[in-house]
Amino acid sequence: MQSDLLPFIDWRYHPRQVIPPRERIITAGDPTEMLFLLESGVALAPNAAVRGHKHFPDLVKKANMNDITYAAGALLSLLEMLALDAYRHDVLAHEECRVIGIDRLEIKAMWNRENRMAWPLSCSIAAAITQRRQTRFLL
Repeated sequence: MQSDLLPFIDWRYHPRQVIPPRERIITAGDPTEMLFLLESGVALAPNAAVRGHKHFPDLVKKANMNDITYAAGALLSLLEMLALDAYRHDVLAHEECRVIGIDRLEIKAMWNRENRMAWPLSCSIAAAITQRRQTRFLL
């Protein structure tokens, strides 16, 4: 899905932000109004649901097997942005990261120009995947 989304967005005109190591790019509970492209750097989404405890940025030294690692070119927490009203997991800069933000409504408008079913279908698929992941971890 990411490779399909990238060509439709002219990233040159969107704001960029440099995030220092161990700082949050996304905080759990933030509204999913923005989608972030990781232009450079490495970011981690610690999977607190699996480990059963709150994860703090100063504890992130290296990725472990339950973390999601994002490399340059990745869309951060895309499924959560499509499926939820608020991000479920933190995303932390593992090293200095340069991110580009784009408004959720702009993405929706772009997808609707291509096909009126693209946005609702994408959100529906993302919701099913997100729900399945949550259910799997609760068992």
